[in-house]
Amino acid sequence: MFMEKIMHFPRIRTRRWKNVLKNVLKWMIILFLATYFICTPFRASRKRAEEAYLKSGFLRPSVSTQPTTCSTGEVFLLIMVPSAVSNFEQRNAIRSTWGNLSYTNCTVVLKFVLGKSKQSLHQNLAGVENTIYNDILFTDISETYENLSKKSIALLRWASTNCKGVKYLLKIDDDMFLNLPRLLDELKTQPKSNSISGCKVSGASPFRFPLSKWRISRSEYEKDYYPDYIAGTAYLISGDIIPKLYSATESVLYFIFEDVYITGLCREHIGAVALENKGFSCGYRDRSPCGQNFRYRITGHHYTPAEIQRLWRELQDRWSVCQRGDNYLIFKLFDLFHYLFL
Repeated sequence: MFMEKIMHFPRIRTRRWKNVLKNVLKWMIILFLATYFICTPFRASRKRAEEAYLKSGFLRPSVSTQPTTCSTGEVFLLIMVPSAVSNFEQRNAIRSTWGNLSYTNCTVVLKFVLGKSKQSLHQNLAGVENTIYNDILFTDISETYENLSKKSIALLRWASTNCKGVKYLLKIDDDMFLNLPRLLDELKTQPKSNSISGCKVSGASPFRFPLSKWRISRSEYEKDYYPDYIAGTAYLISGDIIPKLYSATESVLYFIFEDVYITGLCREHIGAVALENKGFSCGYRDRSPCGQNFRYRITGHHYTPAEIQRLWRELQDRWSVCQRGDNYLIFKLFDLFHYLFL
């Protein structure tokens, strides 16, 4: 009898653990669904964003005193920001922070590069936006992922034609934070030529898996490895190679991945160098949006307009410190929650 009880004990314990796991799983599913539906109104509100922009009065005169074209003579740094037509809030955040060029002591020009939206309201709003700020380059390119390389070709064409003699061209996405004063200081003390610099990627190979979103077939790219290239979120082109780099796009076969195409294939074609710059962000939100984290860095990848404004504000205050919520683990958990539910 005693032996039978001993033999049955593991079964009873296993059964209890199964019940515990079932209950935990059940409540996790309930919590997940409840949170999902609670967050639904917040997701839906994004679709009414254009109405909020109109009511909030974001279309106001620019505070920048710097030129928005290269017609004033030699330009030290031309910043070109590919942006979706509907990304009004991102552009407004940039203009009010690192894109407000009134504090710079050299000639810096900012241009947003927009394509064509399927939403006529967005396109019309962007037109109104440009009548006020005069800092948008409109292209006849549809807003699709496949056309990102075409946008970069368009900005190189514009820079080659309209900004001759520019010392540097920075291509940077509209979800990036830029510590512009630090970049300018670096360029003055460490001049660059015949190069593209930023986060250097070496030894990357094409995805061949058939179901991958980034699949590249042998007919599209036959080699096993890409040339060294600079990550496309932000890269700096020395002015001496801008015309040659644009000319290369007319000779090098078009490729869907913009960074591989422009900073890899076309750069290699003209014999320019890919340079690593440790100040550029190489990871997705690899630091919490705290100004202290960016005092000695140049860029940060994928931050919201509110976070960009916070970063810029805190960088102006030398005594600002990170908050408890800026702890890396807490920051990443919040990001996961935001990704799953918002």
